[in-house]
Amino acid sequence: MFNWRGLGILMLVVATFGAAHAQNPATIPAPATPQIWAARWQAKLDRVKKGNVDLIFVGDSISHAWDNTSNYPVWSAYYEPRNAVSLGFSGARTENILWMLENGIVDGISPKVAVVMIGTNNTDGVHFPVANTPEQIAEGITKIVETLKQKLPKTKILLLHIFPRDNLPGTGEAGKKASEIVSHLHDGKRVFFLDISKTYLKSDGTIDPALMPDLLHPNEVGNLLWAKAMEPTLQKLMGKPENSAIVPAEKSESDFYDWYARHIDAKAYVKKHPVDLVFVGDSITHMFGGEPTSNRILAGDQWAKWYGKRNAMNLGFGFDRTQQVLWRLAHGELEGIQPKAVVLLIGTNNLTPHAVRGNTNDELLDGIKAICKLIHKHSNKTKILLMGLLPRGEQPNTLYRVRITELNAQLAKLNGKQNITYFDLGPKLLDEKGVMLPGVTTDFLHLAERGYGIWAEAIEPIVKSLLSE
Repeated sequence: MFNWRGLGILMLVVATFGAAHAQNPATIPAPATPQIWAARWQAKLDRVKKGNVDLIFVGDSISHAWDNTSNYPVWSAYYEPRNAVSLGFSGARTENILWMLENGIVDGISPKVAVVMIGTNNTDGVHFPVANTPEQIAEGITKIVETLKQKLPKTKILLLHIFPRDNLPGTGEAGKKASEIVSHLHDGKRVFFLDISKTYLKSDGTIDPALMPDLLHPNEVGNLLWAKAMEPTLQKLMGKPENSAIVPAEKSESDFYDWYARHIDAKAYVKKHPVDLVFVGDSITHMFGGEPTSNRILAGDQWAKWYGKRNAMNLGFGFDRTQQVLWRLAHGELEGIQPKAVVLLIGTNNLTPHAVRGNTNDELLDGIKAICKLIHKHSNKTKILLMGLLPRGEQPNTLYRVRITELNAQLAKLNGKQNITYFDLGPKLLDEKGVMLPGVTTDFLHLAERGYGIWAEAIEPIVKSLLSE
């Protein structure tokens, strides 16, 4: 006899499973509260309509934060040259991203790469009506990936492991499990999965609050580490952008002086005077003093004291980056002279975006190497005293401090090679905790008279040696 009761139970189970599956809220497109997203939503739609988009970030507040001013130096260096747009929306869950994709946020564009990281808000049942299970979150992420594949058929998808979090019980573990499930979406052709979550963890496996102060969102240094960790994969997927730090360029910023007039004065000076020692750099060097004369000097009589009788000249130009130095040196500022020594301090402006984009440390390193090579092209016997970038900011462990420390470690490797001597003045400007000493700078960037005195005294033994005095 046929078991109708058993069939009924089976049908009930199937129906229940089907209903539960169909009602997974993480997969049902849903708009966010209008007042939260309205302005940003319209702004992003307008930006996408303009085209010229090669890279997009799809996600929540963690991706949204790329648009914060504090993160712009890193964004400018890594992503601005890639025509990138952040489509991160604070508070977004998988269902919100699905709604965005269905309502035009990627219409009309064909980026080379879409970076996707979403799901951490789906683990949160405190700030949101419901927390989803890892399986539900994974299903929502999978649907986002499939939707992107359909809407952007030429775009490669870089799916990131959900960043670790520990501000609410269970959220971090749920995100980890969901990420483990969707890691299988990696096919090496259209979808690529990348786990950089360990970047934010200490040796004991807990989140490092120095990188994620709220145990959820990376700070500026945390975002720098994100960019660095993702860069090798991005380069494989979309190539490297042109390195602006090695492309000679005329002035890009207006400052306290006439850039072109100073360049003319410098070329005229080398034609009329013997030159044994040259300082090359930006505003920090510019305001040291010497010839060509400057309308702003912060060093008092320090230049005259140390270099007044040494056939020295100052090729520091305020606001210059490596690309301006390359242009100036290639256009006559070393013409006809063969200085015994060059003191080179350049690069801090390459870290900051203004009229032009910032540069990554790798780009900047190449720019500084290119300057050294150009100096030796003009005078192959000239010895270079390569200065490490001076510390920026009063406190340690900030974005610029971290970048400068890492760059200087790379520059130090040039010591002893190709007539280069490396010297880092930074430790003499800081106390034992890494805090800037009082009175050595005017603004925690430019040196004050005391700072110039420390600089001159610190390098004096090296200068004497390079000049064979």
